[in-house]
Amino acid sequence: MLNIILLVIAATVLLFMFQPRLTKSESWQATLTPLSSIIGSGFLIIAPLLASVVGVYSPLAVTAIVVLAYAIGGVIRFNITHAEPLLHDREAHPVLYKIDLFANTALSFAYVTAVAFYLSLLSSFLLTYLGFEDSPGLERTLTTIIIIFIATTGFLRGLGGLEKLEAYSMSVQLSIVAALLVGIIVYDYNFLQSGRPLDFDVQDRNWITKACILCGILLVVQGFETSRFLGEKYSADIRVRSMRRAQLISGALYVVSVIALMPIVQHLDLANIQIAEIVSATGLAATALPLMLIVAAIMSQFSAAVADTVGAGCLASESSSGKLSTNRGYLLVSLFAILLIWTADLLEIISFASRAFALYYLLQCVVAIIASRHHYERRVHRLHRTQFATVATILALIVIFAIPAK
Repeated sequence: MLNIILLVIAATVLLFMFQPRLTKSESWQATLTPLSSIIGSGFLIIAPLLASVVGVYSPLAVTAIVVLAYAIGGVIRFNITHAEPLLHDREAHPVLYKIDLFANTALSFAYVTAVAFYLSLLSSFLLTYLGFEDSPGLERTLTTIIIIFIATTGFLRGLGGLEKLEAYSMSVQLSIVAALLVGIIVYDYNFLQSGRPLDFDVQDRNWITKACILCGILLVVQGFETSRFLGEKYSADIRVRSMRRAQLISGALYVVSVIALMPIVQHLDLANIQIAEIVSATGLAATALPLMLIVAAIMSQFSAAVADTVGAGCLASESSSGKLSTNRGYLLVSLFAILLIWTADLLEIISFASRAFALYYLLQCVVAIIASRHHYERRVHRLHRTQFATVATILALIVIFAIPAK
């Protein structure tokens, strides 16, 4: 009976997601890119990651991570409103422009690596379930085909075409997430009724190592910065509001999912976390959930890759001052992603990509501090400078000491 209820919930949410009022909403369309990138692959993996580090304190840890991510998002939102107008006049603000350009260069590397990494995970996950394990050549070929599909869609249909891909994949993903949470909550209720305590096999680490890993897990919830590069289609006000909405939705989903998944996560091998095992473990709640989550996992990787392709293509166009069109930017990003897939060890370079994301945020804090001098009186500027400097200090520690988890 529960399986039928969960399927009905997923179908109902999916129908709601395709309501014309939502699909035709400019604000919702602008929300899709950052939301796709934030949720991405992190939704399923963050609960066991946190449990392996801090055990029963995972809800507190994820709340702190979400709050910090929102504060970093606040820096990006400030820059959309106040720094962008200054950056348009590079001759009047050369230092600001050079800092932002260097930040964008780091982010470009991170985006290309993330696209290759997400789609490689998608291919590996899909091929494993189809019975083709340990087939690196086939995995790279499938990944390349998917990248070419995304690149072709972006080149021929532009940002609108890629947003439609995001809309379809995110709608399916969110409908399954809704069913998952209902199923898990029912399981949690029965678990609480049994009176059994939570028991996690937390690895023995010192507090410094745990703090470094938690800093790395912060980068699981990155992706909100993609709103910064959608200025070709959306106004600053829409991008600010849609980024805030994306962070609030994803933050709520992360906190609720981590809390709800605790009883399930304790059955996993936390020393060797695998997405496939997480998917299988949800069968403890309802037999329909593993199959549904296979689809959700594939959609999450795909939507995150599309979102980062959008961000990277728009960033490439902006950095070239419009000399490179956004559509051609998608092709360029995809070409570099394909080169990485066939020539690099993605597991080795993804750690550098994670630090590149943190470095980008750090440099955006510097941009915000400089920009605030041009928009506020001295007293207000000091308040903003203190706020941005605090976030920058945390990000500097993350760049130097974090153990990446994405």
